[in-house]
Amino acid sequence: MRLLDLSRVSVVALRVVRQLKRDRRTIGLITFAPILLMILFGYALSGEMSGVSLGLVDYGGHAVLKSHLEGIKDFNILYLGSESDAEKQVYEGRLNGAVILRPGEVRVLLDATSLQISNAIQAAVEAGASGERASFQKGPENIVVMRYIFGYDLEMMDTVGPAILGLVVFFFTFINAAISFIRERSQGTLEKFMVSPLSRVEMVSGYVLGFSLFTLLQSTTTLLVVTIGFGVPMRGNPLTALAVVLLLGAGALVLGSFFSNFARSEFQVVQFIPLIITPQIVLCGVWWPLQSVPEFIRPISYILPLTYASDALRAVMLKGASITDILYPDLLALSTFFLFFFVAATLMLRREVA
Repeated sequence: MRLLDLSRVSVVALRVVRQLKRDRRTIGLITFAPILLMILFGYALSGEMSGVSLGLVDYGGHAVLKSHLEGIKDFNILYLGSESDAEKQVYEGRLNGAVILRPGEVRVLLDATSLQISNAIQAAVEAGASGERASFQKGPENIVVMRYIFGYDLEMMDTVGPAILGLVVFFFTFINAAISFIRERSQGTLEKFMVSPLSRVEMVSGYVLGFSLFTLLQSTTTLLVVTIGFGVPMRGNPLTALAVVLLLGAGALVLGSFFSNFARSEFQVVQFIPLIITPQIVLCGVWWPLQSVPEFIRPISYILPLTYASDALRAVMLKGASITDILYPDLLALSTFFLFFFVAATLMLRREVA
C-alpha cells in the first residue's frame, strides 16, 4: 500500500488553490501585506534619532560644547534662563532633557524613562565635552554631572514594560472581539439580535460591556505579571494604570467588531494582524521612541491608540503621574478613538441589515 499518492495530493492542492482564487480579499492580503510591512519596517528601523527636545541654560563658558550641541540636527534646542525652569520642563515632560553650562561644570538633567533618548543626550554631551578638553589643553577640567529627574535606576525592561502591557491587552482583545463577532454571524445569533427590539447602539454597548469583564481580568493579570513578575515599578496609582488599559481595551473591542464586518471567516480575521497590530509595534514607541521614527511617517503614530496608551502608562508607572496629568492628550485621544470606532461599528451593523 502506497503511503503517498501524488495524484491525490495534487487534487487536495488544486482544491486549496481554487478556494484561494475565489477569495480576493485573502489574495490581496497575501500579496500586498508583506510589501506594506517590509516598507514600514525598512523605513522605521532605518530612522535615526530626531526631534529630541533639549533645553539649554548658558551661565557662561563652554563655547565648544554649546556649539557642538547646537550643531546636532537631531536636537531641538530650547534656550532657557534658569536651571529651575529647565528642571520644571523636564519634570512636566515638555523636554527630554536639559544641559546647564556653568563655569567649570556641566550639569545634565535627564528623563531616563526612555533610555534611548537619555543615552543619546548623554553621548552628545560627553562627545562635546571631550572635544572641549581637546581644544583647551590648559586649565582645570570641566566636571560633567548627570542628574536624573526620572528613572535613574531604570533598566530596559522597565522602560518598555508599560508599552508591552498595553500591546498585549490590545492584541488579544482585538482578536477575541473580531473572532467572536464572526462566530455570532456564522451561527445566526447576530441576525436574531437584529430583528429584536434592541437598538444597534444597545447591541454594540452590550457586547462591549460583556467583553469588558474579560478585559478587566486580562488587564489585571497582565499588570500583575509586569509589575510583580518582571519588577517594573509602579510609582503611580495602580487603579489609574488599570483605567488606561481598560480604555485601550475598550477601543480594541470596538475596533475588532468594526473589522469583523470585512471578514467572512476566522482565518481572514487572523490576516488582519499584520495590518492592525504590527504598525502599533513599529510606530507607537513600544520598542524604540517616536523620535526614531522617520518624520514623514511619524504622523501615522499620532492616530494609533497604543501611542497614547504607552505614553500614559509610562507616565503613571515610571513617573507617578495622576489621572489629571494624563488627561490631555492621552486619555482624550483614547476616548476619541473609542467613540469613533463605536459609532463606526454601530453604522456597520445598520448596513448589515439593510
